[in-house]
Amino acid sequence: MTWAVGAVTVLGGVLLPATAASAAEDVITVTSLGLSGPGTLRGALEAANASTNPDGVRIVFDAALAGTGELSLTGGSANSMLTTDMTPPGSTWDTLGARFLIDSEVPVSIDFTNLDGITDIDGSFAAGIYVASDDVSLSNLANLRAAESGIVISGTGTTVTNVELKDNETNWQEVGVLLLDGAADTTLTDLVIQSPLYGGIIVEHDATVTNTVIDGLASRGVETYAHVFIDNDSTVTGFTVRNSVLGNPAETSPTHGVWLDQNATVTGLTVADSTIQSPGKNGLFFDGAGQTLTDTSITGTTFGGNEGKNISRTIGNNTADWNGLVFSGNDVSYAGSVVFGGTLTDATFADNSFTNISDGVFAALQLGDTTTNVDVTGNTFDVIWAVDTIRVQGAGATDVVIADNTIENLTADISRSAIRIDAPGTGNIVQNNTLIQDLTDETLPATVDNHWAIYNSANAASADAPVGWSIIGNSIDGFGGRDRSQAPIVHNAIGTLPVIGNTFGANTRGGTDPVIEESGFWFLWNVGDSVSNNTVQTFRPETVRYDGATATFTAVQPANLIGNNTAAAPVTLHVYWTAADNAEEYLGEITGVAPGASVSIPTTHTTGFLRVQTVDANGFTSQYSSIDEDTAVVPAAPAVTGTTPTGATGTGTSGATITVRNTKGDVVATAVVGENGAWSLTSGLTCNTQYFVDQTVDGVESATIPFTTAACPTTPGTGGGTTGGAGGKGSTGGSLANTGGADLTGVALGAMAVLLLGGSMLVRARRRRA
Repeated sequence: MTWAVGAVTVLGGVLLPATAASAAEDVITVTSLGLSGPGTLRGALEAANASTNPDGVRIVFDAALAGTGELSLTGGSANSMLTTDMTPPGSTWDTLGARFLIDSEVPVSIDFTNLDGITDIDGSFAAGIYVASDDVSLSNLANLRAAESGIVISGTGTTVTNVELKDNETNWQEVGVLLLDGAADTTLTDLVIQSPLYGGIIVEHDATVTNTVIDGLASRGVETYAHVFIDNDSTVTGFTVRNSVLGNPAETSPTHGVWLDQNATVTGLTVADSTIQSPGKNGLFFDGAGQTLTDTSITGTTFGGNEGKNISRTIGNNTADWNGLVFSGNDVSYAGSVVFGGTLTDATFADNSFTNISDGVFAALQLGDTTTNVDVTGNTFDVIWAVDTIRVQGAGATDVVIADNTIENLTADISRSAIRIDAPGTGNIVQNNTLIQDLTDETLPATVDNHWAIYNSANAASADAPVGWSIIGNSIDGFGGRDRSQAPIVHNAIGTLPVIGNTFGANTRGGTDPVIEESGFWFLWNVGDSVSNNTVQTFRPETVRYDGATATFTAVQPANLIGNNTAAAPVTLHVYWTAADNAEEYLGEITGVAPGASVSIPTTHTTGFLRVQTVDANGFTSQYSSIDEDTAVVPAAPAVTGTTPTGATGTGTSGATITVRNTKGDVVATAVVGENGAWSLTSGLTCNTQYFVDQTVDGVESATIPFTTAACPTTPGTGGGTTGGAGGKGSTGGSLANTGGADLTGVALGAMAVLLLGGSMLVRARRRRA
């Protein structure tokens, strides 16, 4: 009979008028747990497959079925809607068909609410539900236990929501959900998959599968392969696993999180905000070779996380080609390493937490064989039992940045590195990392004996060629082995390696003796004589003087230690401050320095010591220098409190020698500061003249300050003026002393007038006599 005629509801074979809520779709209600005929699920699907209603068919279950038991499938092919294998030849997950088939020209949805579950028997070799058509929705199925795969999908637009596929007691159900060639736009939401024989969600071999979203999957107890399995030679585009939990620490049959089989090509694999935690198994597992992954994103995911139930490697050893990878914001703990052994291009590892990592074969984060444009930034590593913490190895590395990471407490009991460089290349840098190894930490095993913070074994083409890495501005404390017999940074290879601006804390073995500058336990060890940074001899700072704003020293070029070579001048000095015998603070660089030059660098320190590193004109980086223990603080300049035309007075340090120099630098006068802190010069200076004064305390000269003597004295002038001419008021140039009497200028003028008048009268008298 025909079950779907227009917008109607079919109830137990009786046509009922459609309700407004059903819109234009046909609604079929299942009322029987029978295996065929009217009112059964099979009958409803047969009607749906035959429907031509463009608005589709919705299948629901009568409320009366709730609590009456599962739909139990028995018998062979007679109770299967599909009796031929829908999987390709060579499939591991082949079947003898499917119990239920959805193959309709119209959309079909099944809401299994009110059905207690579906159970098949072993021996039918049939999948549970095969979705062969497009726009199919399955929801709210309490449990489906099939004899082969639970749900098989090859259509487009399939959604499966709130469905459980559990087989905790047998190994009959082999796969939870199987995606065949052509499956596209599949959304699997809130699925529970337990104890399938082979895998939770599997992509068939040689299949092309597009745009799969797995959201809220809870998978555990997979017995053979993986919770998510991408089979060999498949082509997968857009595959997302998010908000999911793969594995359980209590599993008795744990398996890998995501399995990528040989020659699989995957574009747009996303694992986000999930947990992968099957004990002893990999987060991502690679079987065989030839995998290609493009635009992969692994973010916000916990790998492991359960003490005593460690997972194996987070990303298992592989030779895959990775192009475009984001691995960020993940919590990796009680887990193994993240390993790349093929080609890695355009990758970011950022803001991840790695704690309690255990791997006796690989580094916690191991990159290689060819690594290009990779950033490892902002990650934390703590309690690492592994070959190294970060290692870059293989044929070559280009534009790799390892920066701003914090690495603490390596716990391996053999020689290990926080950062290991084995791959030469170009444009690579290890910068601004904090590397701490506190061997006094009582929580660490007694056998801990880690040697190196940063170890380079990558060789350049020749001794004067660049290795292709720079090690700059890292903060290092500890390392060097329990007996401190190893340098924290080691360049054990051929070529030029810039190692500058790196600081070393109080737990690092230091020293002050010049003869140990090139020792194997010193801060940086250029191992190969004349081939590792040319084992260039460092300059040394001597006669160090602090004044509270700068440090001044003489850049001395010493005789070469055994195995060292002369630094080609001019050199660049990288200057470090230490409170005792390390190198805790980087002060900066001084360029263009010649041997014997007096140089200075800004610092507010007035105690402690200086070290330098020398980078010579050929770019070779030296070891750290020893220190000059005879440093001194430059005393403050004296003060000038008053001047006279020939002298000056002021204050200074009691007992200091005051030295006054002219503008040419010649000493013109000296004095001693009295016990009251005052000094005085009464003569020897010239009026109205600039001088410079300093004080010497315990043999150390202060900075100088300028002063100008008082103005030169002047002579008296008319009208109370101050002209300097002879006879002028106030002048001492041959004039009489001012007795304090009245001004006699008027008297003198009157006397002169009388004399002139007398002379005139005498002339007239003589003329008359004539």
